Amino acid sequence: MASPGEGELHASDRIVVVGAGFGVWQAGRHVASARWSDVMRMRAATRDEATTGRVYVTLVLRDGMEVVVHEGLPGYQSFLAAAETALPGMRPRAAWLAAVQEPAGATDETLLFERKRI
Repeated sequence: MASPGEGELHASDRIVVVGAGFGVWQAGRHVASARWSDVMRMRAATRDEATTGRVYVTLVLRDGMEVVVHEGLPGYQSFLAAAETALPGMRPRAAWLAAVQEPAGATDETLLFERKRI
């Protein structure tokens, strides 16, 4: 499982969005990339970190790999905006963000997207 940003952020940590998908870098190293067509499921949850919760998004790819990104990573907002466009039926942020953030420290996951298997 690629899980960037667990703990301290490095200057090189980021999510990069391209037309066909995205890539994730941690500590100067490429840790994951995928095409939008390989994303099978996306879930969001808040993890309690010290006194503030941080929203994490977990993607499950076609090959079973899980990629975890969070709102503290540079490129996160662009990533979510691109996902809303590229993934048909993905719930827009306005429909899920407040529910994931409240109450602080909640750990319930919210399904954002799920691709139907054919």
